[in-house]
Amino acid sequence: MTGLRRALTTIGATALALGLITVPVALGSNHTNLRGLYLAEQLVIGWSFVGTGLFMWWRRPENRLGLLMTAVGFTWLLGILLATNDRYLFFLGELVAGLPYAFLVQMLVSFPDGHLHTRLERLVVAAAWFDVTIMQWAPLPFLQFPRSPHCESCPANPLLAANHMQIADALEKAQAVIAVTVLLGLIVALVRRWRGFPTVRRRSLAPVLWTGALALFVLIASLAAKLSGTESPSVDTIYLLGLLPLAAVPYSFLAGLMQSRFSRAGAVSELVARLSAAPERRRSLRDALADAFGDPSLMLGYWLPDREQYVDADGHRVELPRDAGRAWTPVQRNGAPLAVIVHDAALADECQLLTAAGAAAGLALENERLQAELRARVEELERSRQRLIEAGVAERRKLERNLHDGAQQRLVALSLNMRLARDRIADDPDGARELIVEAMGELESATAELRELARGIHPAVLSDRGLPAAVKALAARMPVPVSLVEMPPARLSPLVEIASYYVVAEALTNVAKYARATAAEVRITQSNGSVTVEVSDDGVGGADPEHGSGLRGLADRVGSLDGSLEVDSPARHGTTVRATIPCA
Repeated sequence: MTGLRRALTTIGATALALGLITVPVALGSNHTNLRGLYLAEQLVIGWSFVGTGLFMWWRRPENRLGLLMTAVGFTWLLGILLATNDRYLFFLGELVAGLPYAFLVQMLVSFPDGHLHTRLERLVVAAAWFDVTIMQWAPLPFLQFPRSPHCESCPANPLLAANHMQIADALEKAQAVIAVTVLLGLIVALVRRWRGFPTVRRRSLAPVLWTGALALFVLIASLAAKLSGTESPSVDTIYLLGLLPLAAVPYSFLAGLMQSRFSRAGAVSELVARLSAAPERRRSLRDALADAFGDPSLMLGYWLPDREQYVDADGHRVELPRDAGRAWTPVQRNGAPLAVIVHDAALADECQLLTAAGAAAGLALENERLQAELRARVEELERSRQRLIEAGVAERRKLERNLHDGAQQRLVALSLNMRLARDRIADDPDGARELIVEAMGELESATAELRELARGIHPAVLSDRGLPAAVKALAARMPVPVSLVEMPPARLSPLVEIASYYVVAEALTNVAKYARATAAEVRITQSNGSVTVEVSDDGVGGADPEHGSGLRGLADRVGSLDGSLEVDSPARHGTTVRATIPCA
């Protein structure tokens, strides 16, 4: 026998013994009306709560409802001490008489997960406990039993300090007012919880609400009688009969949990049927899951391993919720992330439902994940294409400015000097010669500037001598020592060489500008049909490719060749830029 089962068995045996011990106490009472009805009612209600509470505690030990229900039953059985003729046992019964109602309020407002989720729910429970402890015990020092004129034979109060009926009556009236307020707050809290639940949870809450509402009606009626001062033996009889529905409350809780389980099975079965339907009758997977869970706000995210993020069916990024009203459940397939279900927080404890639904929809999720991945790739290609176009326009404008401000101005000056020399060659040969010499200098400067511009667009050494020579030329111009660790032994295709060259050029430019490095390495390898270009440094790290136009443009250039770019840049541990480009 496990430790939990042994403990629950002991608690159950104790509750049974407690009820049996109180039988002669109640039957021998000289101040209790309808002793048989009173005893039968107390035992039925108390044992019902203890029995169902222990069962729920055993089946779902992580849920507090089983513990709360058992506590209701125990304190209810202790309430039978109000029938005793012994003054001390009677006083103990007075102390615990209100505790079952506080436990019951906490049960109702925390069903079905056993937790309080809103400020109103916590206030209702706190007020209930205040009412059955402080307000229940406050009149005792001022009240000589019997508390009611219909209980003249009740035992005397052992705690009596001074018999002030006015003070005791005022405190009892205040207690009744607080109790009515608690019950009204409980009704509001239950209605709010009902409205906030998805359909699958409302089915499990319905039995609890019906029986709880009936029991609350009886309690409100009895409290109203106390407030109006209309207590009498007939009112006591009606009150006892009205409490009988309380015996059904624990079974309604159990029925609610069972209904939740049946709802889970039905929801998953319905989901499987929808996924198996003919394509023309099949609804979207998101709609099918939303209907199965009863949560119209449900969202699906599909895991993209290369981007390490979730996207929706259209390829847009899905942010995991952080607010209290939303929750998310990951779905795995063969141990790897597959998708995520973003849903109402009320479904967070439905682990079996979510797990079963994820398993049932596994293949469909995989298919839609592949479609979402394709849409995400298309969308990324569209964005990459747009960025490449914008970068091309910017480069053309930059080239235009450089030509206008540099070589074009020199060529204009050259043209003017040549015209002046032509006009002076007959009358002033020496002056014309000086103008020609000056024009030749302008021509050489313009030629040098055009050559430098051409090198920035496409270095001649790359076309003439290949990638290793071009990278070596880049490294020679760097202010930081650059080691060429490995280079490809043969020429690559022109597109691959150009892309590889720009990866090295951009990475080394960033090293010179931002890294504060003392050394850098370049490694270019070719294997398995692809070229890997790796540039690393020993600088400060912390590079963010999302906020750098150079690296983002580089990723677009590599991506246009169906390659990938990775940037590993931990703070204070240097940066490594790694591009993988297919050769074919």
